[in-house]
Amino acid sequence: MSFTAWITVAAVLLVIEIVTPGVFFFACLSFGALLAGLSLFVNTANWVQWLVFVAVSVLSIYFVRPLALKLFKTGGKKFNADALISQKAWVLEAINPPSLGLVKVEGETWRAEAEEIIPAETYVEITAVKGTRVLVKKI
Repeated sequence: MSFTAWITVAAVLLVIEIVTPGVFFFACLSFGALLAGLSLFVNTANWVQWLVFVAVSVLSIYFVRPLALKLFKTGGKKFNADALISQKAWVLEAINPPSLGLVKVEGETWRAEAEEIIPAETYVEITAVKGTRVLVKKI
């Protein structure tokens, strides 16, 4: 294949990688195609180009992809209301079921409900978020 063909293949694979984020498979193939194209500068035969493409792609999938997935890990961080679960909260207003109380967590005040009576000025743990209120339990 020509240098232009290998670079085109590398570019197309890189675009596919960008469109499918988090996979990092096509980036490895793109790297293999790039190095196969660069191997033309040492006047390699067609079969050597393909060998370079396959070898570099397989090795980068095996060694580089796991490192890249760890580095660009997604989904581990919780956002919005989900981030409140397991947080400690300070009870501002006593919670006396079935009535709601008030808790403060990370500078925000939330309506809170619990299965048991929880006095004011104590710490609780948030177990769930239910709409605009949090479910809490004693620590």
